[in-house]
Amino acid sequence: MLKITEFRFLKVNYESMVDWWQHTDYLRCSPQFFGTPHFDCIFIHMTPTKVIFGRLLFLFECTVGKHTFPLALVHPYDAPTGIHLRKDKNFNLFRVRARTRAHSQFFSVRSIIHGALLVPDEPSNYLVVDTVDTDMFVRMREMHLEAGHLVRA
Repeated sequence: MLKITEFRFLKVNYESMVDWWQHTDYLRCSPQFFGTPHFDCIFIHMTPTKVIFGRLLFLFECTVGKHTFPLALVHPYDAPTGIHLRKDKNFNLFRVRARTRAHSQFFSVRSIIHGALLVPDEPSNYLVVDTVDTDMFVRMREMHLEAGHLVRA
């Protein structure tokens, strides 16, 4: 027997890279949240060694027999952004670019690490806000280093 249940809210527990305590993010994925669409952005494991940003499009649970699979349809923001601009280097900005919606992928909800705040910069470019909390700041510092960006102390 197959059963699919839609969800519009997700509670994600993660271990902080700052204090190693468990913290919680509350994520929304709703076409009608207080009268307006609300689809949160996330920090997600694409593979065990690769982390990307994306936007939640749909949350659901698929039950097959006695097994339950919590899944998310995610619009990945991992398209190449081109050269690292001088202003981005000077201000330690991390830019991401959305792929086309046709590249959306299904992920296990357990792959979601943390919510993320992305600010639109151009039609498909976004800047990652790393000052939301100290954990995001530390995670973004690691991503800058992995990307080969010069990071100022």
